[in-house]
Amino acid sequence: MARTTLAVLFLALNLLTLNLAGCASRGETGWGEAITEADHSGALSEVPEEARLALIPLSQIFYGRITSRRFNSRATFEDPSVRQFFPSVAAYSDYYAALVDDLDRAYILYNRPTRVDLLGIDRAESGSLLLSLRFVGENDLPLRWWNAQLERVDEWQWRDGQWYVVPGKV
Repeated sequence: MARTTLAVLFLALNLLTLNLAGCASRGETGWGEAITEADHSGALSEVPEEARLALIPLSQIFYGRITSRRFNSRATFEDPSVRQFFPSVAAYSDYYAALVDDLDRAYILYNRPTRVDLLGIDRAESGSLLLSLRFVGENDLPLRWWNAQLERVDEWQWRDGQWYVVPGKV
């Protein structure tokens, strides 16, 4: 039993090491590491401490769940693990429709971003936070071997002790 546990731990450590080495070789950084504390401290200054501590890890979970998934599919649309980040089904539908349209206009193959980068955090006039993001995916245009990119801003709002993604107008 102890040998099995040790073997599993060894395997997990090796996989983590390979993953980190792969990220370093591609020049990727961890979620939010590209921005400094000074870049977002002003935006987070009026947010309760509980919300401040939850934002970066929660947004990483959300964007991690939508990475490498085909967005123009019903399975992705009906995924409850993504829907929980929205205050209502209508809000989720609006966000989803706008994101599918943006990914399509950016020529991201199969509307499937392979990476999402957090570029910055700003404060909106409404008190919400604006996350500047870069969606990266394979290029859908012929003879384009480089990645396609989409830069957009998502609004996050702290309500009733929870962060929600607020869709823009479709």
